[in-house]
Amino acid sequence: MMASAHRGLAADTPPDPRAEVAAALKGMGDAANAHDVERHVGYYAHIPTVTLIYDGEALIGWDTILEKQKEWWNNGKTDVVYEIQGPPDVLMLAPNVVVTTLLMKAHRTLPSGEVKEGRFAVSSIWQKRPEGWKVVYSHESTSR
Repeated sequence: MMASAHRGLAADTPPDPRAEVAAALKGMGDAANAHDVERHVGYYAHIPTVTLIYDGEALIGWDTILEKQKEWWNNGKTDVVYEIQGPPDVLMLAPNVVVTTLLMKAHRTLPSGEVKEGRFAVSSIWQKRPEGWKVVYSHESTSR
């Protein structure tokens, strides 16, 4: 009797937005390390105003972000490996808006054969949309 009552309570517990966004972040990272451009960019809202700021350049629109990501990853043929440096910072601003910040490291081989490592930070605004949690605005910058 107690077990079924407990199950009923657990089923009524609403999902934690921070946990849902953390799971989406993991999926996005897995897609990045698989160099799966479509899956990775699929975590961005498919809207005309979605924005990614990268090193001072504003990429606006889902298709623009997709094309730039294809370029960066050489249509999925890059060898870049991303590594999160510490736990992500996940801040809930409203029931349907979450901000995340990641400190990351990337390791890749340049076309010249030179191996390069870099550190960068990514802050993103996630919005709960009918299709799930999606990035509506993101900013990436290198860190030293």
